[in-house]
Amino acid sequence: MNGDIDQVVERIAALPNVRQAAQAAADLTELWPLTSALHMDNDARYCENLQVRLSRLAAQVMSGERIPMADAEFVYEGADSIPGRPQETVDALNAANDAIETLAGFASSHDVHELLDAADTLDAGWSGATSTAVTTAVGNAEDFVAARTETKVESIAWRYAVVVVLLNELMRVATTQLAGALGDEEPTAGGAPEQRVRGLERLALPFFLFINDFAATLQLPQICLTAEQFHGVVASYATPNGDDDAVDAATVLAQALAPIAGAEWRRHRGDILWDPKEAKERARQEDERKNKEALAAKFAHVKDDPSKPEVEL
Repeated sequence: MNGDIDQVVERIAALPNVRQAAQAAADLTELWPLTSALHMDNDARYCENLQVRLSRLAAQVMSGERIPMADAEFVYEGADSIPGRPQETVDALNAANDAIETLAGFASSHDVHELLDAADTLDAGWSGATSTAVTTAVGNAEDFVAARTETKVESIAWRYAVVVVLLNELMRVATTQLAGALGDEEPTAGGAPEQRVRGLERLALPFFLFINDFAATLQLPQICLTAEQFHGVVASYATPNGDDDAVDAATVLAQALAPIAGAEWRRHRGDILWDPKEAKERARQEDERKNKEALAAKFAHVKDDPSKPEVEL
């Protein structure tokens, strides 16, 4: 991270959609510590579902195939094979789960080797130069955070901005390796060739899993992208538009991820607070309302036609 990191982080933290996402994170984190057994059970189910979604994303990137959630859930539960499904799909899901579990140790160890090991598990294909650059970027980010938070507690928006700036730096490391392998892509108004996007997806995949564990060191909730969202973000890095400014790139990335993060954090909060009894009662009331509306619509023509007797409902 360069000497202007303070200004970059502050600029990103002040973006309106970043502040909106930060509010969603604040609404979620204010629930802790959870004391209700129901809420703790709900949170555990949310976390399990999040890992399933993350492993599905990673396996889809690794295999290039669409994978049903049911398959990802089956493998998460310990399956080593799925009848009627290619073994490559199961292997990719198992590798994704192994990588996620490896990365989970970073929040307590702060050991970047957790990320390097996960990259190997995901067969990301990092070069030695990329591994070294990744190690440096993560170390610099942690040093920056430690220096800033030594005497004060920074806002959620500020912490989110740091995460985004690091992710942008890591993406730039990946694009450097890609350029070394495929050459520099000329600025274009269209999309990058599929080979280029796919290559960058494999290189960048560990970053999008790791960034949750880095965020955890800043007391930020996790997020998960769909395969389509991940593809869109990576494609934007694979397709240069003539502007190679790191600050602008980090700002655009922050704006792209903020709505995704905000939606995830609202979902997490809703899942924790979900009460089956309340949900059942709301469903009953909604069914009752729809039935009344349907009945009223059925006899509306009677009230509109003066030649027919009035029907009391």
